[in-house]
Amino acid sequence: MKSIFLQSNTAIWAVLAMATVVSWYLGGDAALNIPAVMLLIAFFKTRLVIMHFMELNHAPLALRIVGEAWGIVCCTALIVLYSMA
Repeated sequence: MKSIFLQSNTAIWAVLAMATVVSWYLGGDAALNIPAVMLLIAFFKTRLVIMHFMELNHAPLALRIVGEAWGIVCCTALIVLYSMA
């Protein structure tokens, strides 16, 4: 049996946890409050969850393209709307 620390899901979980800590740090400090960076981190985390834990990385190419396009469109739209406000 593989060690739990050598599994890809554990590594992805660790990256998600670190991204959460980084976005929490950026959002908590008023001098570093950069919403666009925080949104990019959030959508990076969303992409990891969709691709690895929802196993879209094993799906047909068309479905993967739709999943990636959804993330790019939503992230871009939120950053543009925030910058306009």
